[in-house]
Amino acid sequence: MKHLIILLTLLPFFTFCGQQKEKEENQVTETESETTTANYSATYYLIRHAEKVRTDPKDQDPGLSIDGMMRAKRWASYFEPIKIDEIYITRYMRTKQTISLIAQQKQVSPKRYDPNTVYSEDFLKQTNGKTVLISGHSNTTPQLVNKLIGEEKFKEMDDSDNATLFKVTINGSDKKVETITVE
Repeated sequence: MKHLIILLTLLPFFTFCGQQKEKEENQVTETESETTTANYSATYYLIRHAEKVRTDPKDQDPGLSIDGMMRAKRWASYFEPIKIDEIYITRYMRTKQTISLIAQQKQVSPKRYDPNTVYSEDFLKQTNGKTVLISGHSNTTPQLVNKLIGEEKFKEMDDSDNATLFKVTINGSDKKVETITVE
């Protein structure tokens, strides 16, 4: 009986401690979330690689076709007046070829990224305050746009769509996306 009285006396103390700790953890989570959205500003231009050679369906890393090379020139013309601080490409030759003229023009060495893991706190920190060009693929480009804006807005691109440009502007918690067609 003595033990029961001691247990009942101490029970509110243990309950209060647990609630206080949970309250503190929630405050930390809310603060971290605010930091993630509130402290970053950047502009991201996301494009799919230009048209690729399709003569060998088994070729996992085809280069650009003649049409693709012409599109790469048009992308370079489009981005000529735009300041670009960083360029990201995937491991595939077609993304590198798509932005090679832009990289030369801007004197920016492209950085390789993994489309499945690029979006992170580190990525936001590294690109904070910068204008970034990202060359990706029909399935990964809209996926990254969705992560940047924080909503599932865009679906996988059509395989024939090599002309869509997504411009994502982040200014704290204000996130905007424009879809531009560059023929």
